Order: sequence, then structure tokens, then C-alpha cells
Amino acid sequence: MEGTWTFDGFTFTLDHAQADPYASPSKARVKVAHSYAQFPVELCDTALRRTALADYLLRSLYDVCTSKSYDEKLQGGGWSGAKGGQIQVDVPGQQVLERTAVIIDEEGVEVRLALGLPARGRSIMGLCENIPHMVQHALLYSSHNSTHLAQHVHAVEDQEALRDLLPQHGLVAFVPNGALLPRASGASDQPLQGCVPFASPPSLQVTLPLPHKGSISGMGLRQGQLCVCVGGGFHGKSTFLAALALGAYNHVPGDGREFVCTTEQVVSIRSEDGRSIQHVDISPFIKNLPNKGNTTSFCTTNASGSTSCAASLMEALEIDAELLILDEDTVASNFLVRDRTMQALVPNEPITPLVAQVRSLVDTTGVALVLVCGSSSAFLPNADTVLQMDCYEMKDVTQKAQQLCKTLSKEQWPVTMTSFRAPAPRELQLPLPGGKTATRHRSVIHIGDDALNLYAVPQLVHASQTRAIETLLRRWAGAVPHSVRLKALIDSVSGEWDRQGMYYLQDKHLDGFLARPRKIDLAQALNRMRHVSWRTI
Repeated sequence: MEGTWTFDGFTFTLDHAQADPYASPSKARVKVAHSYAQFPVELCDTALRRTALADYLLRSLYDVCTSKSYDEKLQGGGWSGAKGGQIQVDVPGQQVLERTAVIIDEEGVEVRLALGLPARGRSIMGLCENIPHMVQHALLYSSHNSTHLAQHVHAVEDQEALRDLLPQHGLVAFVPNGALLPRASGASDQPLQGCVPFASPPSLQVTLPLPHKGSISGMGLRQGQLCVCVGGGFHGKSTFLAALALGAYNHVPGDGREFVCTTEQVVSIRSEDGRSIQHVDISPFIKNLPNKGNTTSFCTTNASGSTSCAASLMEALEIDAELLILDEDTVASNFLVRDRTMQALVPNEPITPLVAQVRSLVDTTGVALVLVCGSSSAFLPNADTVLQMDCYEMKDVTQKAQQLCKTLSKEQWPVTMTSFRAPAPRELQLPLPGGKTATRHRSVIHIGDDALNLYAVPQLVHASQTRAIETLLRRWAGAVPHSVRLKALIDSVSGEWDRQGMYYLQDKHLDGFLARPRKIDLAQALNRMRHVSWRTI
């Protein structure tokens, strides 16, 4: 059954045919030449434009499949009844990702599908008759609204241009006026209807030029500074931070978070009870353990909340994070602060809280840190900027906070450390642990009998990114034995991705359900793997 067939306007390739109707779906490709698809050159003459155009076409394909129920299996009765027949494409989200689902190259437009070959019993009935309809209604320029298509590509290009402008203006983050940050629900990434649009405080407003949109105004957060966001419960602090955490991605027009941009090297720090930590220097935050353990090269298979926060922060610095994001709701409280009464009551505390290190951390490493808190004022004396969310309105209350801090007695100020030591680089031993792998969810990869849990990596926004990480881990399980620096490994992967595009992940049977993760998220996955051999250099 496997092979290539030529149809009117496209070719169909069956890369892997399922053994029978009850097996996993077949893998197939549809290729439409540029001469037939007729997309203008100016919409696909750069890598970014090709990604944006491919994203638009995937959304169109998905709409055609779902509206025509092509993605549903035939409902035959019993052994001899019709079964299979479904056509599946990767499900698009609110972010524009580089994917294997639709690839645009010098030859044309390629779509990768999962195909349930329709059959009765164990007799193949033939190829789906719906694929020509999909080609005609989703993969040709004439089938699209040319204005909407151009707007989609230009919106993605503008967002990437804005992100590139941030370092030139000394910024790590930008939130535009008019942004709609709240989501419809905890189970939906769609924008909440009727919410209050974001408006920048005048003191923090910047205006930046864009190639298509013209100029855009909004709030800019500066490099190498500590920004504390305060406010009452339910006023929008965590919603603001959640939008900022995904600012490394371009969003589709109409999402509400388009042009919420950060440096690509943004990392969220969260508590992860039970995570694995291997040879990480957490001594700036934890030392003098009662068991005399070495915290300059700390190992555990069952981290506590505070220990996991310390490790995640140091791991982020090791791979050159430029923006750290913390929310008091998801960070261990004893990692953040420790008041003087508790210091007096428990003098032999191994944990040095973040509040004591934060000023030195920011000044020494140049990393920016955004912290959301509403229960403690301990970070205010060291903050460069203090924001307040008040009934969904962002206010700059830096001067007010500084005046209040002046009224504090010396004993009320947090104890501050004077030096912060950046982490030493580490290397890991390849090959990685092997075994059968599977990705069942955005946040979990199964490797043999182990589960690699990535729930504390919110920048992984789609299961297809996790499947791409799984593919790389599986590849490295078969690597020639050698040691490699973590940063060198992820930089090498990123470079190959830039050169080869999504073909870098090409396997024996081409997979249309992979998306490119950030290299920093690949590093976070490696850091959380169990049974990997690490050492500090």
C-alpha cells in the first residue's frame, strides 16, 4: 500500500500503512506545488513568513476537517461494518508555532496527516475521497480571503519585530495598550469576552515602531531590574503574569495577547514537590544541611517545594535566562521570605530566602525578575519598579512604595546578602536512559517505567512541542557515549533547527504532530529527567 500517487493538483504519499483497521492510523502526506497553490512570493519568502503562512493553512485545514466531520471515524456495526476513515491534522492553539503539520519549502506546500484507512473487516476500501476537497478549500491561495491571510502573516511578523526591538530599548517585556489578558476559563485559552483592556501607566509607557502596524504603545519592563506587582485578590495580578509568561510566543490575531512580547529567554519558577535534581549548585539559597549534604552540587530524587524553586532558578541562570517570573501562589513561601521573628525562633535555618538574595542576584547576573505578591511587603525596599493591579487597572506605585519603606524601622527591612554567585556550567552523559516513550499530555513524557513531569514548565503550550522533546530524548538514547555541556547541546539543537527547519525531526515515518519548543524548555526537560548522569564542570 505504501507509495506515492498523483492526483489533479497534488500528490498523495502514504508513508506508513496501518496493519489493519484496528491499528494506529496511517501516516500520509499531501504535497501541492507552488505553481498550483499560487501563494504570492511575498507571503513565503522568509522563514518567519513561511511559519505564519503554514499556521494559517493549518487552521484552515482543521476547520475544513471538523466542519465536514472528516476527523470522525466511520460508525459501522460489528466486524464487517465500515470503520476508520478519519483524517486528522494537528490541532492549532492560540500560539503560532513552527510545526510539521504544514511545511512550506522551495517545492510547495506539504501537509502531514494521520489517516484511518477506511475498511470493512480487514479489507481496505481505498483512499479517502475527502482529501481533494481539503486541498481545494484550504491549500490554494484562491480559496482564502487574501486580506485576512496577509493580515495574519503581517501580525506574526510585527510581533517578531517587536520582540527583536526589546533589547535595543533596554527592555525584557512589553504589554500593549488594549491587550485582553484574561482567558475564558481555566480550560480554555480563548480570550474572555467583555474584559477590561490593559492600559499602561503613563510613567512606563513606551512607543515602538513596527513594519506593518506602524507604531505601538504600551508598558515596557526594563532589563536587569526587579519588578514587584502587588494588588488585592481577584484584581488581575496572576492573569497579568500568566500573559507575560507566554510572551516568548507570537499569538494569532484576535487572541488579545498579540504584542504581549518578552525576550525568548523567559522562565517561570514554580514549586515542584518530588522533582529530580542532579548536581545543581543551590548554595546561594540552601546550605548547612543537618545531614552535611553538599549543596554546591546538590542531588535528590524527591525535592521539596523550596529546594525545587532554588534548583529551577539556578538551572535557568545556567542556560542564560533573561527574565524570571514568580507568583507567590505557586512558589514555596519559605523560598520567598522569612521574617525576623522566625529567624530568632529558628536560627539554624538552611534556607536563605530569595528576598535576601534578590538585589544581588539581579545586579550580578543582569537578569530581570518579575514577582507577583499580595501578602508580604518584604521585596518592596529592593524593587526598582512596583506595579499595582487595582480593579484590572495597572498603576505605577513605585514612589508610594518607596515612601512607605522609608517609614520602616531598620529592623523591619529584610536582611540582604551582598554577593550572589552565578552557577557553574554542567555537562551530562549521553546516551540518555532508553525505553519505550510516549507523550500522553502536554506535561508528561513516559520513558520506560518513568514519567517525566513538565507541569511546572508553562511555556510548553502544546502537546506537539512535548512530542518533539520526546523525539529528541529518544534520539539521544541511542547516541554514541560522550559528555556534553547542557548549554552546548541545546544551542546545537537550536542551530540545526534554524538550518533545517522542522525536517530536523524527520524520522523513518514522517510525523505531522510535532512543534518546535524553545531550547530553554528542552533544557528544563533534561534537568527533570531521572537516571541521567550529570557533573559540574
